[in-house]
Formats: sequence, C-alpha cells, structure tokens
Amino acid sequence: MRRTYSQIKPRINNFITVVNTAWLYPQADITAALATTTYKYTYDGNLITCPTISDIIGVYTDIYNKTTISQPSGNVGYSIGVGTLLEDMGNEIRFCLTGGQVVLIWRLVKQLTPQGASTVIPSPGNSPNNTIGYITTFCSYGNGANGGYSVGLDDVMVVRTG
Repeated sequence: MRRTYSQIKPRINNFITVVNTAWLYPQADITAALATTTYKYTYDGNLITCPTISDIIGVYTDIYNKTTISQPSGNVGYSIGVGTLLEDMGNEIRFCLTGGQVVLIWRLVKQLTPQGASTVIPSPGNSPNNTIGYITTFCSYGNGANGGYSVGLDDVMVVRTG
C-alpha cells in the first residue's frame, strides 16, 4: 500500500484583533497611493524604503487617505473591531529607512469576521466582508506610543491565534 502525506496544514495561521479598532490596507489602495505620493520612497513589492521617518509617515498617510476614498462609510477606511478573525495570507510589506532599519511591518490578511450590526463582535468596524489587505504586525516605535508622532502610524492590534 502506498501512503501519501496529508494536505492539511500542520498549523492554522490566523490573527485576531485585540485592544482597539484596527485598519486594513488593500493592495489597490497601496498601489494608487504610491503612484501619486510626493514623498521620497522606493518599493520593490515587499519593501517600502524611505530616506527619513517623515517620508515614511507621509507615504503611510497617503495610503490611509486612499482607503478613506475607497471605503468612505462610517469609520472611514477599512476598520475592523476587536475580536475580528483574520487569515494570514503569507505576504508582508516592510517600511524601512534607507539604512535598513525596519520601522513597521504589515502582514497580508483576509478578514473572516463580518463587520456590521449582525456580527458577533461587540463594536464592529466598517470594512466590507472578506476584505483582503495589510495590517500592522510590528512597529519599532513601541505599541501605544504611536511613534511619538501626531499623525496616525498604526499600533499592533492583532495577536496570532494558531
């Protein structure tokens, strides 16, 4: 008898949102923002590299602003509430300074928990069902500190569940 290996992954890779509202950043909005931003950057599909932290903040803000246009309802952008389950899609984008220092990391996820009045989470966001986008999974500026900047660099609002 010939045996075959199981096709089931040995580990389920999911995240769940904790602490506060989190945001997703779809690839289409990232691409559109990078095409129009005036801040200095290079992008190779996995790394957004900028010469200064001000440029990183500017690029990040331009990406967020694109999401507010593509999803203008309620809490604008692709907001998701605490308790939202997300599937890890395995890709990431790193925001780095020219010297190689990683400022933050986004991970590509698929939103599994619907947002809206009929959802099981207490305070849902306004992201459409099954949205695929990037979410912050690492920040070098310290969670809760918001980088010490007055503009919105996201804190980490997810933990891995599997």
